[in-house]
Amino acid sequence: MVKAGKKVWMVAFLGVTIPFVITSFVFSYIKANMGSLLQVHSATSMIIFSSMVFTSFQVIHFILTDVKLMSSEIGRLALTIAVLSDFFGLTMVVVFEAFEQGEKEKHYLWYFMSSVFVIISLLVVSLPQVVKWINKRTPEGKSVDQNYIVATLLTVFVIGFFTDYIGAAVGTGPIWLGLAMPNGPPMGAAIKQKTEIVLNYILMPFAYATVGLNTDVFAVIESWNSLVPMFLVVLFVFFAKLVTNAMLAPFMEISYKDSFILSIMLSFKGQTDYFLCLHWMDLKIIETPSFTMLVTLSTIETAIFCPIIDYMYDPKKSYLINIQRTIEHTMQGSELRILACIYDQESVASLFSLLDFANPTSSNPFKVYTLYLIELLGRGTPMLIDHAKNTNVVYWDNNNEVIHNAIKHYAEARTNTITMRSFTSVTPSRTMYQDICDMALLYKVKFIILPFHKKSIKDGSEFSTEVRPGVQSSNANILSNAPCSVGILACKNDDIWGTNSSPIFLRIHCQFVMLFLGGHDAREALSLAGRMAEHPNVSLIVFRILPSEDREYNKSERKMDDGVVACFEVQNEWNDRVVYKEVFVDNGLDTVSALQSLNNSIPVDLWIVGRKNGIDSILLKGLSDWSDNPELGLIGDFLVSMDVNTLGGSVLIVQQQMLRNPESIPWGC
Repeated sequence: MVKAGKKVWMVAFLGVTIPFVITSFVFSYIKANMGSLLQVHSATSMIIFSSMVFTSFQVIHFILTDVKLMSSEIGRLALTIAVLSDFFGLTMVVVFEAFEQGEKEKHYLWYFMSSVFVIISLLVVSLPQVVKWINKRTPEGKSVDQNYIVATLLTVFVIGFFTDYIGAAVGTGPIWLGLAMPNGPPMGAAIKQKTEIVLNYILMPFAYATVGLNTDVFAVIESWNSLVPMFLVVLFVFFAKLVTNAMLAPFMEISYKDSFILSIMLSFKGQTDYFLCLHWMDLKIIETPSFTMLVTLSTIETAIFCPIIDYMYDPKKSYLINIQRTIEHTMQGSELRILACIYDQESVASLFSLLDFANPTSSNPFKVYTLYLIELLGRGTPMLIDHAKNTNVVYWDNNNEVIHNAIKHYAEARTNTITMRSFTSVTPSRTMYQDICDMALLYKVKFIILPFHKKSIKDGSEFSTEVRPGVQSSNANILSNAPCSVGILACKNDDIWGTNSSPIFLRIHCQFVMLFLGGHDAREALSLAGRMAEHPNVSLIVFRILPSEDREYNKSERKMDDGVVACFEVQNEWNDRVVYKEVFVDNGLDTVSALQSLNNSIPVDLWIVGRKNGIDSILLKGLSDWSDNPELGLIGDFLVSMDVNTLGGSVLIVQQQMLRNPESIPWGC
């Protein structure tokens, strides 16, 4: 809330107050018609409309998570506005409930002051300090003591009892308790992990069942004549909120289409509204017909708007562009922009080795953006940290400090050839690919480096495999939507790639093999291999696989392949560390035999291959039955899946950028 800009504050504040003021005038005109079902006290009417106009953060968070828009630009903006709107809305509900109590017992001032005192005490003084103390006592990498978690959960019941005792909603206290809780690990993540199964799969179904048991559609039909005024006011509240947010959104410098989508997001209703209606039923503010109508309208509204947003707003459309952002089309002497994705310490070590062998020089410098990805746990909103602007911001994580120190030292040692800029993204694993693609699009990146979802862990003299959760689906989404070329680095032997005592870039000699099967991806991989061939410690074999018979296949692609290979041979004519070979095969079995024969003749440290299956399917015929990782392509998956002793060496799978309209752009050498 403190970090939100002035424009966001203005949109959140006016988005609540303007609909509330307008609706209050409309309600005052027809208030007399609601007497049969609603108490006509002014404070009661204010309670109803203060809850109708504010946007519930909990509702928007769950819906945006389900439709995978929480990490999108509009999704982040909607969550920020919802937090502020919740603040204003909950304050209004507390104030007007105080007046409601005052109309009955004339003690509303005591009620209001006591509520404010409790909220401020929790929010500012007591709870944050206690949680910080618990976090300090928790050893790094260890889970929070069970006693602290139990005590926190018991506090929920205590604060709920206290707020109910003074006349507020029983849920008001736990809401403010959650707001006072410092977000993020270890405490926030531990509470979420311990409670989400019980809450989401046991308590929430019973809560929804309670809502359903109190709903009576026949009562609405019987009392429809007296409900018409309330129905009209609810519709007016909805349209007033929709129009107000749509008119205010352009102040955020977004398009009118996006402003309309944002206003729809801010109009969502859900579980918070249902439970407020139950609270009003308990207080006899509304009766069954009114309750049923409010719940039904809220459900219908959200059910209609979710498909509309899904149809109108697709953040992935902006990733497909007609501007060539590839290594192949990057001119010599120009800066190559790379986005390197990091999940753990192992991916940092392999990243550094790959960057060194890509051979940045003062005449061909690299601009590298590192993005450390952390799964969102223990907080509601995603977070993107630019460490160039927020030097003191460090999100609590076991690897965070180590990783950023390693990046800092690496950049300081290569100031003449590499410029680095570090980011940290805290986001749900399902939408990590959106952060990666957004950053690649924003900074005009030419190549994204992704770690493979399996990593090798050395245990004594043997290697074991460990899976990075959620990375495989994220990589697949990036390959489908990236606005530039992409490479997936699979390290089968981490000792080679610098995670132990012998970094690859310090070795005297390394042998790389580039498999050329033809097509866009193969040409992109060859362009990257050409840069690596200039490294003094690299020997490169370009292994071109061709069909043994003259078959009918894409002739234009074959011509472009021949042109790119010819350019490569000319550029490396005097480089005795580069060897070009051609092999002719009849099927996938011949291709595998050729690769094994090459591997037996010379140890290979790195295989470089295009992701697609080349221009002739005969080259890999029969290998599709072996595929376990379709995002790597057939040949890439085969190389990664083979045992180190059978087919050694790490693997780099390269995919060239997919253009929106490739026919409109000339391709060539």
